Amino acid sequence: MALEYVVGPVLALLVGMKFSVYKTKETNKEIAELKEKVVLLEKSTSSLEDELPKKVMATMLPVAKAVQKLNQQVGL
Repeated sequence: MALEYVVGPVLALLVGMKFSVYKTKETNKEIAELKEKVVLLEKSTSSLEDELPKKVMATMLPVAKAVQKLNQQVGL
């Protein structure tokens, strides 16, 4: 009868420890995947930061030239 008082908590402890190890491994995998995604986002963001000023200038330059030409025609 005293054996039952010992075996139950010991089994519960072992099952709990196994579950904790399982969840820790699962969480570590998720963290690794998220770190990889963050690295990819940082790379894509830095490339966009480099390209954006070039695209803005390519878009605005013809508009600025057209406005300057219109100002000259109007006499401003």
